[in-house]
Amino acid sequence: MIRSRKGVVGLPIKLAVSFLILALMVPPIMSSIDTIRDDAEEGNLKAVAEELGNMIDLVGGKGTGYKMNHKMDLADGVCLTVGGTEGHLVRASLNDDIVTRVLLDRPVCIDEITLCGTVIIEISSDQNGVIVREL
Repeated sequence: MIRSRKGVVGLPIKLAVSFLILALMVPPIMSSIDTIRDDAEEGNLKAVAEELGNMIDLVGGKGTGYKMNHKMDLADGVCLTVGGTEGHLVRASLNDDIVTRVLLDRPVCIDEITLCGTVIIEISSDQNGVIVREL
């Protein structure tokens, strides 16, 4: 049997180059995974904000005296803010960073209220607009 020293010397170099390539690929892959996870969280948050906006517009369109109760389960770090000086907006924030704003057809005519965690809200309509309060 013929033995070659090239294979014995070349194998550790090939292994070292392979591990170097793998080590260089891990950070970009992890960054991509984090970006995908953040985009999914923001997409879910936008959907929740739009759902609340649609309910506010629905109640406002029904006329004075109409009421609706709704339970919302918001994930950790997720908050929705309505009312205040920007009564035509639902502001959605993730870890204190505003992610999206939803424009409303009917104004929310109360002082600013921030909804976080699991909450039950009452949405009611009056002459001036819509009132959102936590029960």
